[in-house]
Amino acid sequence: MMIGYLRTIKNYLNTAKGKHDFTDYMRAGFIILVTTMILNFILRLV
Repeated sequence: MMIGYLRTIKNYLNTAKGKHDFTDYMRAGFIILVTTMILNFILRLV
């Protein structure tokens, strides 16, 4: 059952829209991670 989901995701990522969405999600995740790390660092200093 899981194989169907994984195949669908793989097929979606092989499309132009899928690649664009994936890079957008990775960029957003990176920004969230960096922001969280910076805020955590600032709050530990206080």
